[in-house]
This record gives sequence, C-alpha cells and structure tokens, in this order.
Amino acid sequence: MAQAYIQRHDGEWIDVTDGQLLACCDCGLIHKVEYAILDGRILKRAFRDNRETAYRRNTKDVKKSICKLKGE
Repeated sequence: MAQAYIQRHDGEWIDVTDGQLLACCDCGLIHKVEYAILDGRILKRAFRDNRETAYRRNTKDVKKSICKLKGE
C-alpha cells in the first residue's frame, strides 16, 4: 500500500517488464496494468485498485484536483 508514483512526461519510454500501477493526476484513480506477449502480439490489461485509489484520493493535491473537476 502507499506506493510512490513517478511523474512521467509525454513521449517518455517506460520499462513495463514487471507491470505498473497507473495513477490519474486529476482524479487519483489507480489501475494495476499488466502486459503479456501472445503469438508475437503485446497484450495489455488493467484492473482498478480500489484500496490504492482511496489512499491516493485522500492526499491534499488530489483532493484539490477533484474539487476543480467538479467545479467546487
């Protein structure tokens, strides 16, 4: 729980060998992302991580972003 998230930038290459947790900057939604190779094709799947999402949404910066998105 309570993972450290690295800010990535447009066009940046990322090593995804071991999968990743993906966090939305604005709403704090977290997905566990996994990759696999099948018949020479790269497959990707994502699962919502409700526990990490709840933890991240309780941080001050994400709360501010959510309020802005809602127009509050």
